[in-house]
Amino acid sequence: MRIPFALISFFIANAYSLTLAQPEATPDPSVVYTTDSSEPSQYLHKRIKEVIINKQHAQNQAQKTASSSSEKPPAPWYRTVDGQVEIVRPTVIAGVTISAKPPKTTDPLHEWVSLNKQGLPKTIKPEIKKGRTKNGQPDYSTYFQSATTITYNKEQLKAHNMAEDEVFTEVVHIEESDLEDHLLNPIIRCTPDRYKKKGIAKDVLTKPFCTPEDDVRLILDKTHFITWYSRYFAPEVEKVRIHLSNVKESAKQKGFKKRELVHEEDDIDYTPFDKRSKVLEHGGKVKEGFFVSDWVKNEDGYYPLTIIEEWFPKGVFEKKVLISLQPDNVPDDEFNVLTDSIVVEFWKGAKVLKGDFADLRKQEEKLVQKYLTGDYVEEGINYEEYMIILALPTCVIIAAFGMWLFVRMNRFDLSHLKKKKFPREKTTHKMIPFVSKKNKNHDRLPLSNMDVRGSKQD
Repeated sequence: MRIPFALISFFIANAYSLTLAQPEATPDPSVVYTTDSSEPSQYLHKRIKEVIINKQHAQNQAQKTASSSSEKPPAPWYRTVDGQVEIVRPTVIAGVTISAKPPKTTDPLHEWVSLNKQGLPKTIKPEIKKGRTKNGQPDYSTYFQSATTITYNKEQLKAHNMAEDEVFTEVVHIEESDLEDHLLNPIIRCTPDRYKKKGIAKDVLTKPFCTPEDDVRLILDKTHFITWYSRYFAPEVEKVRIHLSNVKESAKQKGFKKRELVHEEDDIDYTPFDKRSKVLEHGGKVKEGFFVSDWVKNEDGYYPLTIIEEWFPKGVFEKKVLISLQPDNVPDDEFNVLTDSIVVEFWKGAKVLKGDFADLRKQEEKLVQKYLTGDYVEEGINYEEYMIILALPTCVIIAAFGMWLFVRMNRFDLSHLKKKKFPREKTTHKMIPFVSKKNKNHDRLPLSNMDVRGSKQD
């Protein structure tokens, strides 16, 4: 059988191509720069997941990143007053920003700061309910305005119903010159209608003070605002200062007996008419002063007072203090601390004697301190507590061993003892106060007609 020549040539050509073909090398990777035209038109976004933040961690982080001043005042700004440019530097006192830059537009619902009876600030937010403004800005009426009388004759006024010799009189109230300065202070001002009552009968006004009220408690490390009516003093008074004096309570208030009363030489003598406080009316005595503030502007009408630890004697947690206001037109040798004064109580605060969860709180403080500073101070062993922990079970073991030893050394044969039987019902003596009614010689009463002996005969 002959194979066709064309088929043989086909196989030879395929074998020749397989033998001569070599594998091509893989090309090296090259960097390709894409342009804006090559960017994809579709984007894949990650699914947003709500993050749960640990409140304690956030608070620790805030303490760690906070500066020495917890509240920074706003940036300074400038204004023009009587043709002169001046820089106003805002301040923050007890969380209240004073002299901040006013907004460009007037807001009728602008927040303001009120003061409670202790002089602590509280922010008030006005609201509109049923077309009326609730908790709006305080109205000072004409307390800070100057009344001026203006007279007109007929030639000046030119009224058609005015007689030729008639004089028309008008009273005009002029705003105070530093009104813009007072508008920068959001704290409510003291006015005579905000005076409170003091004394045992509550029949004396606390003028010129509005806050704090008489015989209230001022707490340690808190800033209380002392406010007074600036128009109370003479017009020439420009500056005033605060005096703090100790007050010794009477023995009646302290609970002492009359024989313990001792008159001391440093007591300030005063007449009953000078007693302007309930504490003084009860017999309290004003002692020496321990603080005098710097001179402040009378027109400001307030002074922030922070109670500090140094004002408390050792071992004293509360004391009565007289707050006095001295104007600059009264010399120091003529100033009487009882003239314009109120009595308050300085208080350190409650001291909890129970140690509930004290160890857990101490451990938490260590962890917080380690987180804030990175340093961990490990306290040593409290040997006093350690010895108490070891001594208690040891004492119990020794007491138990002593009782066992006592029983072993004092063995007695108690087999001859028998249980005594008391006569109880068989006793012959009478029971006092009750007498037993058992074993009495009497017949039982019949309960029915069948128990009656014999038959009934008519």
